[in-house]
Amino acid sequence: MRKKHKIFLLDKFPYILFGIILIFSLIVFLPIRSCMPLNFFSGAQEETENELEYSIFISSPTNNKIFSFINQNETVPVEIKAKEVENTDYTIKLLINDYEIKSFTSPPYEYNWNPGSSGEYEMIAQLVDGNGNIISSSNKVSFTVEYEFETAEEDTIISIDVEEKKIKILSQSIFRSQNTIPTGVPLFSYKCYIPPVIDGIFQEWDRFESFTAFEPTVKKENYTTHTDISGTFYSCWDDDNFYFVVQVVDDVTNQKYTGNQLNKGDSITIVFDTELEEDMQIPFYNSDDYQIDFSPGNFSDIFEESFMNWPSNAPPRGVNVASIKLANGYLLEASIPWYNFPNYIPNDEDVLGFTISILDTDNLESTEIVISSSKIFDFNNVSTLGTIVLVDAGNIQIDEEEPAAEGTTGSTD
Repeated sequence: MRKKHKIFLLDKFPYILFGIILIFSLIVFLPIRSCMPLNFFSGAQEETENELEYSIFISSPTNNKIFSFINQNETVPVEIKAKEVENTDYTIKLLINDYEIKSFTSPPYEYNWNPGSSGEYEMIAQLVDGNGNIISSSNKVSFTVEYEFETAEEDTIISIDVEEKKIKILSQSIFRSQNTIPTGVPLFSYKCYIPPVIDGIFQEWDRFESFTAFEPTVKKENYTTHTDISGTFYSCWDDDNFYFVVQVVDDVTNQKYTGNQLNKGDSITIVFDTELEEDMQIPFYNSDDYQIDFSPGNFSDIFEESFMNWPSNAPPRGVNVASIKLANGYLLEASIPWYNFPNYIPNDEDVLGFTISILDTDNLESTEIVISSSKIFDFNNVSTLGTIVLVDAGNIQIDEEEPAAEGTTGSTD
């Protein structure tokens, strides 16, 4: 028969101590928990503004955002989220500084707003019924727009005589000034006495005129800011070739097409009309018009190339293309032999129809937006072309005063 052991209070002490600690913890924890947000314990992230409080909510732009724009075409991307209003007859009105700028009757509730001037803005969206009664309002968003209109320094050293020559050419020429941007003056391409090396290096172009005022022309409703797509263009010419380089700013580069499909991806298109004066009233392509597409490749297994869409529908002969990937886009450089343009020989003071366009696709399967060097460019209408003037300005690629060779003097023995 087993003998029972006596249980003393000291034997129960560990259990008693644990119970005391547990009761004390609950007494301290419960008041603290009531003062903390629920998502502190659930692991959910705290929202800047509680979207759940609104039936409509402005998710873009965010509050206190500053937009720094460099041209008048850039826009503020607006996106409104709505709950349980898609199947109603209600309207969502978008107001900026108490002025209605847009109304939506169906999703998506997205809009690219062009402010046009610097300033501080306040945006709100309202859900309105058929009688104009406000059912609910969204969160208020304040943001700032700053335009930075910087006048680019002219690196090209052009004499007064050349400037007078340009004025004379324009006064005696016929071209579509309404298509040129930004001031009705065409592009000028100077003759080069030393052909640029087509190697994707930008520095040797700084003596020629640059152009940056590209405007959205195709699917322009998708244009937002210059950081999405913009470019800097230089050109020159000699008796053998037309040369150009484009530095493209593009936040997402996407090119997976080749040959006659390459303009479905990120690419460059150049269109020439070599008999502009005779074709002023002709909107369709004819034998003196040429469209050439250029691809930078994908910088992996698809290489840079060119393709002539009109008139030959084949790769142009002898075109040299080079491209390099940049941190925020790419650079494409090319030379086009004039013999690709039958019956045309370049001359000083020639005035040609011309537009260069930058095609951007981002992550889509086809072109999202096109920006061009003419205001209203249409790929199928040559009457929308801008203008380029070929000018012999002398050898602008050398300094006016060459330093004397070392060890030589101006006297003879």
